Amino acid sequence: MNGTSEAHDTTTAEDGGGLDPREAARLLEQTTREAQRGFDMRSPLLSLLGAATVLVALGAVWLSVRGQHPYTGPTAAGLVVMYGVLICWIGVVVTVNRRAMTGLRGRSLRQQRGYAAVGVTALVAVSVFQGALRHYGVSHAIVYGIYPVTVQLIVLATLGAAVAATREDWPGLGVAIAILLVAAGSAFAGPAGVWLSDGLGCCGAVIGYSAAQAWVRYR
Repeated sequence: MNGTSEAHDTTTAEDGGGLDPREAARLLEQTTREAQRGFDMRSPLLSLLGAATVLVALGAVWLSVRGQHPYTGPTAAGLVVMYGVLICWIGVVVTVNRRAMTGLRGRSLRQQRGYAAVGVTALVAVSVFQGALRHYGVSHAIVYGIYPVTVQLIVLATLGAAVAATREDWPGLGVAIAILLVAAGSAFAGPAGVWLSDGLGCCGAVIGYSAAQAWVRYR
């Protein structure tokens, strides 16, 4: 009887009746990582929509400032189009992420809120510093041209790169680095040209990211 019982217990363990805690932890970590990777851009189609958004938003500002001599900054119409398009885009992203995060609790949810808080705080700090530059008489070409779009893109891309690296999202890390380079290089295009250069460059980078997403899904 004892031999039969021991043989039964051995067979059960070998057949997977018990799960190695280390294996369970590894599977949980892998599943969590894969879930987190989907929160930023849910699909290649959504990425393409983002590429179109940044091109239209920055392109509208460029149309409003091209030919300005001296440079005075974006017109009200250009800003209305830019912010209107961006608000619509943010609404789409928030809706998609909210659905994706339904039922999410604990550490993952806290991380998402932490990332959002850091991003908002950084953008507010950029705007406050822009006001300080204007207060001390820095030219309109810097305050309303090169500075805002360049610094905001660098801040957002840096945050995105950090998040992507934490999640081991290599396509996401690549597009963030590409946007960093675009923002830095476009600053040499001048107060008017910087808007068009950033729009085209960021659009191209996000299209590349969309292609990478599609390739990964195809595999």
